Amino acid sequence: MIDYPLKTEDYRTLAGAVATFAGITQIDTVFYTLDEQLLKDNAVYSGLDEVQKNINFDALKVYAIFPVTIEHRLWGFIICNSVNVSQQRIYLSRSYLENIFNQLLEPDFNITVSVWDALDTEQLSKIRYFDTFLRASTAEGNQITTQPVKTDRNKYHNVETESQPTVQSEDDGVTQSIDAAIQYIEKNIRHTISLSTVAQEVFLSPSYLSRIFKKILDVNFIDYVNYRKIAVASEKLALSKLPINYIANQIGFQQTSYFTKIFKQRTGLTPSEYRHQNTSIQKIFTIHRDITWQESDTVFDVSKRYFQKNDIAYFSQPVNGYPYFNNISNLADSTGSRGWIYTVDCKQPTVPSSAVSIKGKSVVQWIYTAFAN
Repeated sequence: MIDYPLKTEDYRTLAGAVATFAGITQIDTVFYTLDEQLLKDNAVYSGLDEVQKNINFDALKVYAIFPVTIEHRLWGFIICNSVNVSQQRIYLSRSYLENIFNQLLEPDFNITVSVWDALDTEQLSKIRYFDTFLRASTAEGNQITTQPVKTDRNKYHNVETESQPTVQSEDDGVTQSIDAAIQYIEKNIRHTISLSTVAQEVFLSPSYLSRIFKKILDVNFIDYVNYRKIAVASEKLALSKLPINYIANQIGFQQTSYFTKIFKQRTGLTPSEYRHQNTSIQKIFTIHRDITWQESDTVFDVSKRYFQKNDIAYFSQPVNGYPYFNNISNLADSTGSRGWIYTVDCKQPTVPSSAVSIKGKSVVQWIYTAFAN
């Protein structure tokens, strides 16, 4: 048994947290402890008989088992039904569950709970083999005992100077989910993307994902996806001769008429008008919003970070007291006839980039083109 003073009410609290996790993620989840507690469906079942009555591995069919430790000692196992659940969702589940347990237990008991990566098939097979080996040795009359090792952690660790494990907050978990959602959108921008599909990938309910997406990014989910798609389309319209219906299909629009409608809503032009007016565009850099954008950032701030991160050479100088990019990727202003302009959510502002906040914005594009006469 674990020698921490968890009482029945503590297990009930944990059971509620596990049930909340299961409700939000739509992943059936239970927690079994080595002191014979089963936390399932917001209830606590104690003793092996009750545990066996209320857990059915055959019904789970496919499941992920996460070992759980308290201060380096095995405490129990979290079991998640992983039917139709991606590896990414399983990985994120581990982090979320670890956060939940630490938030509930660390303040009262001053302990650190660790949820380990899910055991794979080979590891489970080795555990079964080892259990069979131990049972066979006992059956042959061999006496097997384990020697508990009690350590004084302070004896081996300077607790005053050693850095302590960082317990992630709920906000960290939310940010991680939004980051995963953005990455999924980026990888699948050329396909149809729905809120429910992305929610399933990051193991959140669609309504909850929609709410935290708006809270963290200050952008509606569907607006973010559409601006990202229209930005891709504008590149293809300006830099290629691909037919408009082909471009629409490439970014997940099954109907060209609907693509045209969304494109005009975002840019003020139809795809044909946009292509006709932008034949002189030579280069486009597209910067989509991610979780590194801060509320205090300007377009100039996020652009500069993007160029630095991607090793894109740039040069800026003050113009009328504002910084201005006059050379990006060795493409520079040319006697006032050609140079860099920028758009925010597919429209061109009339003020310097350092004066435009990214709050509530989805995408920035830097465009090297001929200046209008």
